[in-house]
Amino acid sequence: MDAATAVIFATFMALMSQVARVTQPEARPATALGLALLVVCGLALALRRINPLLAFTLTVGTAVAYLGLRFAGWPIYLGAFAGLLALVFGVTEARVWVPFAAIGGVGMAVATGAPEGWQPAPMITIAVVWAAVAVLAARATQVRRKLAEEEAAGRVVEERLRIARELHDVLSHSLATISLQAGVGLHLVDDRPEQAREALHAIRQVSNDALAQARAALAVVRGPGEEPPQAAPGLADLDALVTSVRATGLGVDLAVDLGSRAIPDVISATAYRIVQEALTNVMRHAGPGARARTHVGTAHGWLEIDVTDDGIGAAVPAHSPGHGLRGLAERATAVGGELQAGPASGGGFTLHARLPLGAEG
Repeated sequence: MDAATAVIFATFMALMSQVARVTQPEARPATALGLALLVVCGLALALRRINPLLAFTLTVGTAVAYLGLRFAGWPIYLGAFAGLLALVFGVTEARVWVPFAAIGGVGMAVATGAPEGWQPAPMITIAVVWAAVAVLAARATQVRRKLAEEEAAGRVVEERLRIARELHDVLSHSLATISLQAGVGLHLVDDRPEQAREALHAIRQVSNDALAQARAALAVVRGPGEEPPQAAPGLADLDALVTSVRATGLGVDLAVDLGSRAIPDVISATAYRIVQEALTNVMRHAGPGARARTHVGTAHGWLEIDVTDDGIGAAVPAHSPGHGLRGLAERATAVGGELQAGPASGGGFTLHARLPLGAEG
């Protein structure tokens, strides 16, 4: 692309040199040497990404020679200013480009006013314009670099929040499940050792799953050459999630009705985490004998998620949401959805979330 643009630019300057003769009749007619200088000046811009300093040197050097030989001037100015922009944008360190830009500006000013006696007006004009272009380009470079740094910092913060939410959800659910299973095991270890053994097996499975999901959440800080993380759990993993929750003694009814609608991966993963955290809250706060009902379905371009329980009261007061519910609300908002949670009118707790599915495919 740069090479093609440089060829077009060189051709344009060569053609415009003939037009410039009309406005500068006193100038020297374009000869083969003049056309060659124009072409070299234009083609040098093909190096602006590879070696901006060399591109600047070639464009300004040929421009100084062209002007010094008194050819019609304005087409070559375009090439020189393009070379200046390439230098400032390509070499962002001011201590490097400023000396070269200053030398080039002096050369352009001198070549513009010489050799037919010193002509201060054109020299001053080209010097002022040259300096203005350099300053504006430098300012644009600083702004662009600052915006890039702010964007990178924002991505780091977002990634840290994502990791924190993932780890919170994984650890909160896993530790709650392990705690309940351990309680079951301790209660049954003397009278029903086989059932206690099953509880220990469940603890081991939950621990292994939690470790795998934690590794996946921390994949962003992996070093090169390490194994890629497993895919994040999604709606297809809800059955396994509910099975692990039921093993703690909590009754869970699960209904998933997606029809033939394809669910985007990010929505599927977000929905899984919402259901996981909601069931974790039921395990932790709903009390003994509680039962949870979970429904996931699609309606009017949205994925609708409802998790309710008939426990002893609100898991978290609606006016003071905990980190888990706050994190789930942030998850939903991050994908363009929304989430509400609070005490149910007839007792227990209810959570409703809706996540956008996008246009029908």
